[in-house]
Amino acid sequence: MGSNLVTGLSHLLSLQAAGLLFLGLLVGMFMGVLPGLGVSLALSLMLPFLYHLGVVPAVALMLGTLAGSYYAASIPAILLNTPGAPESFPTTLDGFPMAQKGQAGRALAISATSTLAGGLIGCVILVALLQIAGQLIDVFHPPEFAAIIILALVLIGGSGESRRVSKIVLSGVLGFMLSFIGSDPITGVERFTFSNTDLFSGISVVPFALGVFAMTQMVVMYGRKTAVAAEGSLGGTRELRRQVPGGVRQTLHNHWCDVVRSAVVASLLGLVPGIGGFASNFISYSIGRQTSKYRRDFGKGSPAGIASAEASSLSKEVGSLIPAVALGIPSGLGMVIFIAGLSILGLQPGPTLIKTNPSLPYTMMWVMAIGGLVSCAVGLMLTPWLSRVTSIRGPVLLPVISALAVIGSFASVTNFLGVVEVALFAAVGLVMRKLNYSLAAITIGLVLGNTFADNVHLTMSIYGWSFFTKSPLADVFLLIAALMLVALVRRGRNESSPSLRGAVVAFAKDGSTRDHPVLEPATSAVIAVVCVAYTVTALGYPSQAGRLPAIISSIGAATALYRLGRWGLALLSLRRMRAELALLKSDTKVSSVDTGSDGAVVTVNTDLHPAGEGPESPQLSGPPGLSKRLVSLREGAALVWIFVLVAAAYLLGFELGLCIGVAGYCLTSAGCQTLRSKVVLAVPVSALTFGIAYLFVTLFHLTFAGQILNA
Repeated sequence: MGSNLVTGLSHLLSLQAAGLLFLGLLVGMFMGVLPGLGVSLALSLMLPFLYHLGVVPAVALMLGTLAGSYYAASIPAILLNTPGAPESFPTTLDGFPMAQKGQAGRALAISATSTLAGGLIGCVILVALLQIAGQLIDVFHPPEFAAIIILALVLIGGSGESRRVSKIVLSGVLGFMLSFIGSDPITGVERFTFSNTDLFSGISVVPFALGVFAMTQMVVMYGRKTAVAAEGSLGGTRELRRQVPGGVRQTLHNHWCDVVRSAVVASLLGLVPGIGGFASNFISYSIGRQTSKYRRDFGKGSPAGIASAEASSLSKEVGSLIPAVALGIPSGLGMVIFIAGLSILGLQPGPTLIKTNPSLPYTMMWVMAIGGLVSCAVGLMLTPWLSRVTSIRGPVLLPVISALAVIGSFASVTNFLGVVEVALFAAVGLVMRKLNYSLAAITIGLVLGNTFADNVHLTMSIYGWSFFTKSPLADVFLLIAALMLVALVRRGRNESSPSLRGAVVAFAKDGSTRDHPVLEPATSAVIAVVCVAYTVTALGYPSQAGRLPAIISSIGAATALYRLGRWGLALLSLRRMRAELALLKSDTKVSSVDTGSDGAVVTVNTDLHPAGEGPESPQLSGPPGLSKRLVSLREGAALVWIFVLVAAAYLLGFELGLCIGVAGYCLTSAGCQTLRSKVVLAVPVSALTFGIAYLFVTLFHLTFAGQILNA
């Protein structure tokens, strides 16, 4: 092992290998920081160049690109609440709140340090696992795969903002339903495509993630007319520079345990084919939220949350090298493309590769370690300047981010339907976000739905229901998932709304309720109708293609109807609530009110506010000076502008359409007061948009020129 370590490092000392490693790092960092592009697209760009390279330079180029993208993807996640890759979503849960507090520099430093430390830990684990790589194939079978996906959904759903099991279940169901759109991998039957050929390949995660994460955040920032960081909280460049070493020290001194735990978990999950490549970040964060000594602060801007999320990003890719190289089985899309690159080089992944090229896996390990070190060091140096993005107001950021999302979605799926999906998912994501559905659970369901279906089919075909007795590891995963659901139910009851009288006190105090009185029942009704229609359609397909989608959508329909039923019971109590409210309004103060059989007490020590004049609901609140109604109207206007940009790109092509759409937005809706300021904004933003569009059209050969120009 020692000689292979030295030999593997010596292979990278040639000028060609080192130069291609750093070139790959630059490409990976550039692609990682742009929302929607991600590592898979960056790696695919490398494939044509491999035909003219040797094995070590080619591996350095591809894995350098892979290593450089992961810290870069956390940059927009922290600064803009917009993950550079879907795997970076857990980073937004604590990174973005820290940026809002003016601690963007500290958050980026924690992210870089955790990514690097996690990657190095993953490299150590990789070296250890290489000694037993041949036996790993016997660990996981179809029952274990299916069970770990269920466990991942429960862990991930419970780590988000939602505290209601019904919403977590609905989120996972919706993700699965989206994943079943397209060609059934078992029978080849086209499901839920309605004869649209663009849907045969299914719903891509890139347009979905851009819509529900990037576009939704832009809509919210436009509605509130705010920047990410509160005005005056960011400080000067000197203050931002001081945050960087502070973040590094905080990670190493206070959160090393969170880093080690997440890195180990992610490295081991990276071994799981089809799961570890995507879900590791989510599961590592969720486990951190359950076990960290700082777990009560998770989701509120906790450095431990960033460390738990980012320590897994590079370490899980290092771990996924084991099944990719030793078994020829990819853990995620990035490893699929990497294996394709190895085949171009004439290498067949598997035990033979390790025997004939014993030092090559160690070369791969050194590439990942050096790549993580360099990319994080560059990121730390740029942190003070990158943090300045958080001071830009939402109305100014909207056109640039929207243009990037339009182009990135088309580049990822090469058809315009992906662009339309971005706009549609922006509207859906806004509603889901306001109502605290689990966007993470929807995403993981979308990504792993087909993997789950495949393994359920294989489990029933090979084991039948006897898998309970033949797969003890699957039983353990399912038991943990069941216990987690019970814990979530208990937590939901403890944190649920108080009894009727307590709710009336809250309503009298600030004019707000826990749930939106219109969106909640309307959303449940829409989900119920969609699930019922989905079930009926699924039953029309052959049994192997339609059975599982029908079962899952039926669960969604039952859950949505249950939520509607509870809302109906609350509606029946409205008359009693009004009577209680009239009684309470006759008092000037309320000191304490018993809230029900659970013993909880609501204490209000301030004068009662007239409805609508008190503090606003945290889910629907707006900045000072903007009412909830005005915020909602502005959010609707932002959605309209996103659809306008999509329509302009469709009619006139990316270069001309996006440029004209962005210019029109800047001249009418960017919030500038004078014509001169509007023009001053419109010219550089339109030029930047045109430059980005031209670069993408040229680099990626995006041939969509627009319907009008084609005519």
